[in-house]
Amino acid sequence: MTPEAAFEKLCEDKNHKDRESLEIIISEDAQYSYEYAINVGRFILGEAAISQKARWSYEYANDVIKGRWELGEAAIIKEAEYSYYYAMNVIDGRFELGESAISKDAEYAYFYERNLIRGDWTPELAMKCPAWLYIYAKDVIKGRLPTVMHNKMISFGIMDSSDKYVKKYLGAKKYCTLKRKETKNDSRSSL
Repeated sequence: MTPEAAFEKLCEDKNHKDRESLEIIISEDAQYSYEYAINVGRFILGEAAISQKARWSYEYANDVIKGRWELGEAAIIKEAEYSYYYAMNVIDGRFELGESAISKDAEYAYFYERNLIRGDWTPELAMKCPAWLYIYAKDVIKGRLPTVMHNKMISFGIMDSSDKYVKKYLGAKKYCTLKRKETKNDSRSSL
């Protein structure tokens, strides 16, 4: 019998005579374990399967546990989307374990910054992705990044020259104009 069929049997009859064996079958599948938990509450038997999938781990923490669920975090941190939603809807604050995945997705990196970081920047956090470096330059420093951070932005540009935040930063004169000292012997000044 499939987890789906076992789930359907228990939905039809919650007091089914083979309830325990049907729950064991359901517990093999993350989605049906989550859906079963929605109906009955926390489903310990299915948590091992749920914790293997980012989506179902997030949904279980949000809808069933209604709080942080550490067992599922190992799967959640692998995906930007669910790391962002977990931080936003479950933790209601920064989710540092998920920041690596979030920083690799421009859309979720932007939303994470706007909705969760909210100006609480550190240079180490800013250096995780081009979007955050750009926002750090624009909103925190209000100018050119310090050399190490500037070079990190350039390295992001080398890895992906189409990144819109790299283009915005490198295309802005106020961030990238180099101040050059002219000397008497500078051949460029005599041209």
